[in-house]
Amino acid sequence: MNVHKRLALATAAVALGAGLVGTVPAQADQPSVSAQAATQRRDVCFSGACGSATVTFQSHYSAKVSMSVADNRCDAHPAKVRILADQYHLSTGSRYTWHGPWRVNHRGCHGGTGPALNKTFVGGDPLLGMKVEICNDGVKCRTSSEMYNPY
Repeated sequence: MNVHKRLALATAAVALGAGLVGTVPAQADQPSVSAQAATQRRDVCFSGACGSATVTFQSHYSAKVSMSVADNRCDAHPAKVRILADQYHLSTGSRYTWHGPWRVNHRGCHGGTGPALNKTFVGGDPLLGMKVEICNDGVKCRTSSEMYNPY
């Protein structure tokens, strides 16, 4: 590149930079993207069960999980809920899903939500995201969309 082109580009860059002074919003007042996305909730409802999970991602490996489920149909099928953790296996370089234990609500359709779970998930592999799965005793199941880990 010749000297005249370099000088022209440098002058244009300085002029643009000078024109932007004072127009950039203050970053200290705005929460980070990670802070905004750290807590996420997903609801899954259908005829037979309705439940939700709230996940607060704490790091690349852990999250606080709170979930509950209710029987919204008076039938012989108890409602149940579990968390699905999408993880990345470091040694094989592949993605896999860890299936959490089922939490079953045996209270029936008039017993409210339960059993509520409020625990911290800590995985040995990086945590990519989580989903909640709701079933009415295995007869009908639905899975939420992904809650992505911002860390």
